[in-house]
Amino acid sequence: MHTAAMDATTTKETAVEVCKILDSLTALTVDLSCHRHTPAERLVLSAHEVRESCKVITEAVHALKRILELTEAHGGGLIPSKVLANLQASRPD
Repeated sequence: MHTAAMDATTTKETAVEVCKILDSLTALTVDLSCHRHTPAERLVLSAHEVRESCKVITEAVHALKRILELTEAHGGGLIPSKVLANLQASRPD
């Protein structure tokens, strides 16, 4: 496994991924909370809204995986080898 010291570039990459997650989840919260006036038992989302919500969650998950990979690649993580292999196998190309 390659380990290198974390530098400003790595820190910036990690910060960018964290910002993606925060932005995505904040947008999702706003999208889903726009129905506050509707009782929960009557709330129905369109297929488009559900797909967009799933897309946001998927993007946030990928960003979290990227953070773990960045941390591990620079010696900052203690991710078990099985978990790291799963992360690498699930990355979209």
